[in-house]
Amino acid sequence: MLGQLYYVKRRDIMVEKIKQLLDTLEQEITDGYNTLPEYDKNTEGKGYINLAQNTLYELQKEIETLEQGLEQGKNFSLLG
Repeated sequence: MLGQLYYVKRRDIMVEKIKQLLDTLEQEITDGYNTLPEYDKNTEGKGYINLAQNTLYELQKEIETLEQGLEQGKNFSLLG
């Protein structure tokens, strides 16, 4: 029982750390986008930043799904 509690606590800490890192990444991507000068040549760069931001949002949703599943006692495979 104690071992399982340790596992759950450690898992929760890991999920929280991942969420904090994702939040930091989101802020950094937004800052990068907002600090690019408004030149026509930067359009492609802003497009890549938008793609990175979309990928980040998808990852954040996956982490939320994982967290909810873990709270419900579901097992997850990293292979899908």
